[in-house]
Formats: sequence, C-alpha cells, structure tokens
Amino acid sequence: MMRNAVLALILAGLPAVAVAQDDALETCAQTEAWFNLAVDSRKMGEPKRTVRTTMRDEMDRAAADQLVEFVYALPEGQLTHAVGAMARQQCEGL
Repeated sequence: MMRNAVLALILAGLPAVAVAQDDALETCAQTEAWFNLAVDSRKMGEPKRTVRTTMRDEMDRAAADQLVEFVYALPEGQLTHAVGAMARQQCEGL
C-alpha cells in the first residue's frame, strides 16, 4: 500500500537510535503524537507552512517536511488519529 510506503520513508528520517525496548516504545509514541498533531492542525485549518514550522521545531527538518506533506495530501475523510496509530505501528515494526 502506497500509504505504508510513505510512512516508512518518513519514519526512516526520524532519529534512529539503538535503544532499549522501553525507549523504542516511547519514541514510537512520540511519532504517533507528531502525526496526530499534524492531522489535528490541518483539521483546524492551520496553514501547511505553519504546521511545517512547528514540526521542524520538534524533529529533523526533512522528516518534518515529509510528515506535513503526507498529512496535507490525505483526503479529508482520512484525517483521523488512525494516521498516528498507523505511524506508531510502522515505527514499532522497525
């Protein structure tokens, strides 16, 4: 599925750290929170450039840009926290 491939590319850009299981789960929870923040911001009508700036403050510039582009390309009907949950599942599978 194309959506899973895009998520995998975005997640690959997030800081990769060889850490203990608890730290990995915490990183994946943060990933879910970032996706949900972007989804919620878009649903509230925030401009893409504003969300991009916010996300760049939180993570690597390239990963932030990819995440925002991904979320702003989604059809409105897919703007749910299922996007964040899927990102977390992808992260936990790495």
